[in-house]
Amino acid sequence: MKKLFISFGIFSALVFSSSAYAGGVKDLLDSNGCFACHSIDTKMVGPSFKMVADKYRGQKDADTMLAKKIIAGGSGHWDDVTGGVMMPPHPGMSMEQAESIAKWVLATK
Repeated sequence: MKKLFISFGIFSALVFSSSAYAGGVKDLLDSNGCFACHSIDTKMVGPSFKMVADKYRGQKDADTMLAKKIIAGGSGHWDDVTGGVMMPPHPGMSMEQAESIAKWVLATK
């Protein structure tokens, strides 16, 4: 089942086949301000979700590693893209929530 979501913050219309996005992941991305720095397929302040997926997809435990980065924040891995801008931490996010975002990001094509 395909769903159409329009993200006015990044001025793009995208089609998602993942029902996970329609549920909790979209709410998590919205409520944590993820789209302030990231878009699905275009570099903004941070790398696009597609860039992250392309870099880490297929790596062992990539979802857990990304979830930990979402919670802790960080810098250094994307300096060539971000110019050294640090991703802020999200300490109020549970590991389960962060892993659901990470799994969705890794599935982004």
